[in-house]
Amino acid sequence: MTTRAWFEIDDPDDDFEFDDTERAFISALSGRCTAWAPADVVGEVGRPDDWESLLAHVSLSDRAEPRRHLIDLGVHLVGDRARGDRLHNQLYLLPDRPSAWALDATGSTERLAELAAEWFRAVLDKPIVLYVWLHEGYAYAARYAFADSGETICQSYVESIAPPGQAAGLTAAGHVHGKGWIQTVGLPTPSLYLHIRGDLERGSTMSGVPATTKRGPLPGLWYE
Repeated sequence: MTTRAWFEIDDPDDDFEFDDTERAFISALSGRCTAWAPADVVGEVGRPDDWESLLAHVSLSDRAEPRRHLIDLGVHLVGDRARGDRLHNQLYLLPDRPSAWALDATGSTERLAELAAEWFRAVLDKPIVLYVWLHEGYAYAARYAFADSGETICQSYVESIAPPGQAAGLTAAGHVHGKGWIQTVGLPTPSLYLHIRGDLERGSTMSGVPATTKRGPLPGLWYE
C-alpha cells in the first residue's frame, strides 16, 4: 500500500497545460489509483507530441532489474473519450492496432476516471514472465511476456552467441521484423523462465519450461 499520489500535476499553477475538464479527470484518476498503486511504479501526466490529448501513463520495469524498462502504458483523454493501451516508448502514442486489452470508452469525466483507474489496475495485475534461451551456458535470447496471453512485451537476441546458423534460419522462416529484429517466438522451447510480477495463477507458462529464481547476464539490446 502506498500513500503517495499518482498522476499529480507538477505545477498546479500551470493554467496553460491543462484545462478544467482535464484537471478534474486527473484529480479523480489520482484519487482512485493512489490507494492501490504499486510502490515501484510511478503514474505521470503530460501530453504526447501531437498536443491534442491529455496523457496519463506509467512505465513498468523488472523489479529485480529496475533499470530494465519493459513497457509503457497510458490513457489518452480527448473530450469525453478515453483510450488506453500500450504506448510507443518514445512518442507515447497509441498503437494503430489496439491490443486485446485496450480501453476505449466515452462518458462523463468522473466515469472516464473510474474506467481508466480500473483499466490501469487490470493491466498492472497482468502476470509477467521472462523466458531465457541458453547456448553453451550463455543467455543468447530472452523475452518478457504476459503470462495470461503469451503476448511479447520486449525481447532480445544476440546472434554472436546464438547457435550457429539459427539466425539465418529464423530470418528465412519469417521470424524477423524491420531491419533484422529477430522475433523470439520462432525459437525452440526456452531453457528456463522467471516469474517477474503479477499473479502467475492468472496465467500459464510454456509447457516443459522449468522455473528458476537465479539470474545471470542477459543480452543488452531490447526491442518489441
